[in-house]
Amino acid sequence: MNPGLPINPRTATLLAAETNTNTLPAILPQLSHLLSHSPDLHLAFLSHPSTPQIWKFVPTEGQWCGYRNLQMLLLSLASILPPTSPVLQKNDFLKTKLTIPHLQLLIESAWTQGFNAHSRDQLGGRLVGTTTFIGTPEAEALLLSLGVPCTGRVFKGPEAWIELLDSVEEYFSPSDSLSTPPDGNPVNVVPDDTPLECKGGRGRVISTTRPPIFLQRPGHSMAIIGLSRCTSGKRRLLVFDPAWSPPSSLRREGGLLTCGECEGWAAKWMLRQYRKGGRYLGRWREFETVSVDL
Repeated sequence: MNPGLPINPRTATLLAAETNTNTLPAILPQLSHLLSHSPDLHLAFLSHPSTPQIWKFVPTEGQWCGYRNLQMLLLSLASILPPTSPVLQKNDFLKTKLTIPHLQLLIESAWTQGFNAHSRDQLGGRLVGTTTFIGTPEAEALLLSLGVPCTGRVFKGPEAWIELLDSVEEYFSPSDSLSTPPDGNPVNVVPDDTPLECKGGRGRVISTTRPPIFLQRPGHSMAIIGLSRCTSGKRRLLVFDPAWSPPSSLRREGGLLTCGECEGWAAKWMLRQYRKGGRYLGRWREFETVSVDL
């Protein structure tokens, strides 16, 4: 892997001063509401509701998708872990969104501590101040250095995408559910402010306590926030892709989408950027993931 070029001064200044303008913290209840109205949905699992969607901040940004995925993963951990967790007590900075320069420093520190130190050489010896993109080895190194147990997996071959779907479904389905009653029967996730005429969507959406999964495919990475299964049995990953910002209708404040907005072509188009099925995943024969072991 070739090392990146130095970050130009203007971009470096923007990244160092990054705020939450490219962060949407309360999108999963909206997605849950939208998914539950999909006519072909049988069942869907979603990561912890605190998982934010973060997208590229600089218009020319393209190679920093790995950092965006780490931002989403780490912010979700801050809500999932108890306040008394050694991870949070030792790393108080995890309670806020980390900038890309800060993440670069933390990854270099992880290398120095001996976590996946081989990737330092593969990436040209340094990250700080460069446009070098990162992948699963760097994500794993950072998590382990923070005391977060995690597992890296590699899927190769013509059926790599099927094995990936199997792994993701296994990761989310046995998780403690925030929307499953004591009898174990999953129910629809219907937030309290859902209009009465919208209650009882067609599909079942289960909100879990899991953080997202870091997914690397050739040339790009995303955060897996869940998995959906259609009535036909077809499965799709549900992802936050840093290359895409959320649709304006999902960004507005003041309540959930209306029932009408959850149906028809407009709803299908909104969900398109979040769903990755066999037609998309089947283009590649290798995937890597890093998932947190909680």
